[in-house]
Parts: sequence; C-alpha cells; structure tokens
Amino acid sequence: MKLNDLERNLVRAIEAMDIIDAHEHLGPEAVRVAEPVDVFTLFSQYTRGDLEVAGMSAQEYESLFDRSIPLDTRWRTFAPYWERIQHGCYARAALLAAERFYDAPFIDDTNYAEISAAMQAANTPGIYERVLRKACRIRTALTQCGRTDLGDTDLLTPVMPLAYSMETGAEISSSPFAPGTSPRTLDEYLNAAKAYVLRVKAEGTVGLKLFSNPFTSASREEAAAIFNRLLSGELERLPQPNPLRDYVVDELIRLAGEENLVVAVHTGYWGDFRTLDPLHMIPILQRHPKVRFDIYHLGYPWMRECIMLAKGFPNVWLNLCWTHIISQRFVQIALDELLDLIPMNKIIAFGGDYGLPVEKVYGHLVMAREDVARVLARRIEQGGMNESQALDIVKQWFWDNPIALYNLNLKP
Repeated sequence: MKLNDLERNLVRAIEAMDIIDAHEHLGPEAVRVAEPVDVFTLFSQYTRGDLEVAGMSAQEYESLFDRSIPLDTRWRTFAPYWERIQHGCYARAALLAAERFYDAPFIDDTNYAEISAAMQAANTPGIYERVLRKACRIRTALTQCGRTDLGDTDLLTPVMPLAYSMETGAEISSSPFAPGTSPRTLDEYLNAAKAYVLRVKAEGTVGLKLFSNPFTSASREEAAAIFNRLLSGELERLPQPNPLRDYVVDELIRLAGEENLVVAVHTGYWGDFRTLDPLHMIPILQRHPKVRFDIYHLGYPWMRECIMLAKGFPNVWLNLCWTHIISQRFVQIALDELLDLIPMNKIIAFGGDYGLPVEKVYGHLVMAREDVARVLARRIEQGGMNESQALDIVKQWFWDNPIALYNLNLKP
C-alpha cells in the first residue's frame, strides 16, 4: 500500500511501540516446530475460504498439505487458484510474511521451492519469540488454544471457551468441564462448569469466549427438565438455542463478572453467519451490565450494528481482530466511524487471529498499522486532531485499552 509522508510517519511510530495482540489461536510452539512446513503453510487457515470460493475442491486443498505428494505436483494444483486470490487481503498477509521472513517479495513458480526450504530451516524452537516479539514487538498475545509451552514467558496469555456443546447426552457426559466424570444432575454439571472457570482463571486465563448465537432467557427449572430428558434418552439431541445451554451460559457469564474475567464474543463472519449477528448479544448485555464484553471482528458484515453496541452499552469494547485481513477498505471506513461515535478507550486495534502460520501475524500487523495510520493521517490533514493526539490514540488502541480491559500486568 502506498502511503504519504504523514502516513509513513505514523506507521513508523507504531512500529516503534510495544503492542498487545488481542486475539490469536496459537497453540504450543512445540506443535508448530514438530509440523513439517512449506510454502503452503502460508496458505492454511483463512486463505482456505478464498481458495474454495475460487473453485478449489476440498480434496485439492487437503492435498496441498500431503507431504507424500511432491512439492512440484502440489504447486501445479495450487497455481491456477493462486492467480485468482493473490490480490485479496487474506493473500496479502501471506505475501508480507514471505517477504519479511523468507526474503521473497512475491510467491510464484520461480521461488516456491526456495521459500519452502527456508521455512523448514526456520521452523525451530524460538520461532514464536522471533516472529511475535522481535518482528512484531508483541508483548503478549491473547491465545485461544488452551495451553502454552513457553515456561515463564508472558508472550502468550490464554483465553478459554466459556461453553462447550450440550446438544447430546454423550456431550454432557464427556464434557471438558468435568473430564473423567459423568454429571447426573444439572447441579453437578453446573458445579463442574463453575469449577472449570475457577481453575482456568487460576492457571492464568484472562477471558472466556463464546459465540454471538441467539440466546433465550431460561429458568433453572426449564434447564433441569431438559437436562434430565437428555440424559435419560427421552431426547436424542437438543436444538440451538435451548434452555439448558442458555441457562448454563448465563450462569457462567455471571461468574465471569464476579471473577473479573472478560467475556470475549465471536460475532459476524464465519459459516452460516446469520447465526452470529452481534445484535444477539443485546439481551445478555442487558442482563449482565457489570460484565465486560470484548466484541470480536467488529461484527463484520454488521459493522454499524456492532458499533451501536459500544455506543449504547458501557460494558462493551470493540476488537478489530481479524478485520484487517478481511478487508482493509472495510476497516478504514469503520475506524473513521468509530472516531465519530465511540470513546477512544473502547477500541482495540489488533488481533492476528492465526494458528499454525504464525508468520502471518506479522503480515496482518503491517496491514493494521497501515489502516490506522491512513485514517488518523486523514483526520490530521483535515484539522480534526494534531499528530500528538493521533499518537495518543494509537497508544490507547494498541496498548492501553487491551491492558485495561483484560487487567494485564505488563509494562512496555
């Protein structure tokens, strides 16, 4: 992206800052290091959606990661689809990562083998430190893979699921809330779920995650009745929403508030996104005014509806994780409106939202810096603020706000 002088100055200022990465799916580093990697690792996760929409079959996509197939053969499968998606935002994060870490300003027929060799050579212990801390200046990344293996380092901070599936009797009996046990009553199940929240908090978790699905306001009596029918076999499977899930989730949200844990909420884009409308959260926000909610992805494609949640509810923060790689144009429009509508302490600028391809966190961050710089530079040029004020906003969005929301004990 071409930037003018003012935009470049702001980007350089952000590059010089320590930041908080407010959303990742990074598992233990040992898992990444043990995984064979090549150029196609850069096209795992979100680029899969673009490839499949471009016409790639699921079988073709899976073949890209079958290392028993020669690299050249896999590239020939991939190349026609790469031509179709290479100008999208998902692809740009991969290109930026390849350039920064593997000296490849492009990815094509001439260099995919060299990139693959360089990636495998670099896939060694310390890759998280090299990518996240040294290349990105990330002090900590809030990750949602449950456990880390980095010892005493604070590079990764966990956020854990708030609820697990409760649709069948088997799912209740094998719930991660109570591993090795078989709750026979609603109270046993709820007590196990509450014990899980207290345990993960003691292990360092700072937030609990749920999805913005439709929720009802269920009573304990309704939940107990359906729990008993499910475990007795009278019901084979529960629909969503249902009184059991909604009652348990509501009780755990209440406990999260009492334990000073943030409730993080996936909204908007993914699969049948009709079920992820951010407006589904309104009844929960109303029932739990003391609980802090971190609303992910700015509700894309329901940007304005999501913004209105933060406009109307003091317990809502807006997190731009994932959004910069969905569409930089979208984010720039959204940031302009956020400046008009939302107090600056309620906005979190960045979360990479990656798992295995940790290198792409860097690519995403480059795009986030550009988006923030472009919007704030335009405000400066139009006389709405000066450069000092813009840099204060930058610090709030990338550092102060996620630290304050999640009660992180960190210093730059």
